[in-house]
Amino acid sequence: MKKILLPTLLVGLFVVSCKKDDKPAPKPEQVEAPYLRLVVSDVDKAQLTILEPLTKKTTVFPIKAAQPTLYATSTGQFATVISRAANTVEFLNSGIEKHAGHLHVHLTEMAQQQFTEAGPTHYFSHGGLNAIFNDGTGSISIFKDSELETGKGRVLPVAAPHHGAMVIFDDQTLAVTQKDGSVTGTLPEKVKIIDRFGVTLHEGTIATKGIHGDAGNGKLAAFGSPDGILIVQQNGAQSLIPYPADFGTSWIGTVLGNKALPHFFGYVTLGLYKIDPVTKNISLVLKNDNNNIHQYMLDTDGKNLYILLTDGTLKIFDAATAQLKKEGRITAAIPTGAAVTQKPYFAVSRKCVYVTDQAAGAVKMFSLPDLKEISSLPVGNKPFKILVVGDQEGLEVIND
Repeated sequence: MKKILLPTLLVGLFVVSCKKDDKPAPKPEQVEAPYLRLVVSDVDKAQLTILEPLTKKTTVFPIKAAQPTLYATSTGQFATVISRAANTVEFLNSGIEKHAGHLHVHLTEMAQQQFTEAGPTHYFSHGGLNAIFNDGTGSISIFKDSELETGKGRVLPVAAPHHGAMVIFDDQTLAVTQKDGSVTGTLPEKVKIIDRFGVTLHEGTIATKGIHGDAGNGKLAAFGSPDGILIVQQNGAQSLIPYPADFGTSWIGTVLGNKALPHFFGYVTLGLYKIDPVTKNISLVLKNDNNNIHQYMLDTDGKNLYILLTDGTLKIFDAATAQLKKEGRITAAIPTGAAVTQKPYFAVSRKCVYVTDQAAGAVKMFSLPDLKEISSLPVGNKPFKILVVGDQEGLEVIND
């Protein structure tokens, strides 16, 4: 058989061509975004631990009181730390700043801004604007994320002192509760619309027997009341969605919403319900059998509704359809009669579920796709509530 000899130049071109076609091997998928951070409060100590899940690095910051309520600001850069007992609101800067599709990474530190109004309680954030209703003064502490580093947040007097709440719309006007005294107690009866400087744009048109629970999606605000779910539009138009007949005297006092969803979810002792403003229908998502619903939340993208049961099972529902997607056990069963401070609490990111483990002084990390445990992240002491801040997308870091 004759050997076929290729000219040297042709062989060289063939080899170069093969090398050009070779693609670099894809980077292995990380179990979590590198610049995601967890903020963990403590049962006994007035401190926060900021935790890096991939490296397990922890940093502790002192705060005014133990067991604060934690919320992420609308950008996810800051943790809002509400210590109602100490009449103080503080802010922890994760140092992870999202800008034009990439990240800038700075020092993790407590922000300059603080609020010291009496009775800070309900919190709401939307579109870069954040607000806290101060029950003791009937005022709203209002701020943008960018103002937290300069201490330029404002306090707006908006109503008589009461257990109030507010919702921020896309145009940065606010639906805020007001107390007219027609019902005894601290709950408000009406909702009015104000601008972000406190000027009233639309007065409340529906008087309820009390309001508790608030949510919004940028276009609509939803408030719980004994009369039904009060729906408030940006233009001040208001209406009530009636409860199902089997509610009896029960009423929804906690409402969840997200800018990605046209509907809301509400919790009552009977269970968790979907609230549809278009059809004016309230339908059951999950019954609260023997008070087995412990904690529930929507993720930041409004894709999933998470419900943790007292037997340690986490149920994940499609937030758009309210249909169950998956479930799995992420913690031990919660003993009957356990105190609030003895229970586990969870938070979620785009990739993982995190749940506190007081016995181990740790936070357990689970893969979201299969709810299998990935790691146990030590934080020490008695971890209480947990919050996701920083970047969930895995964006590139560019520091100038």
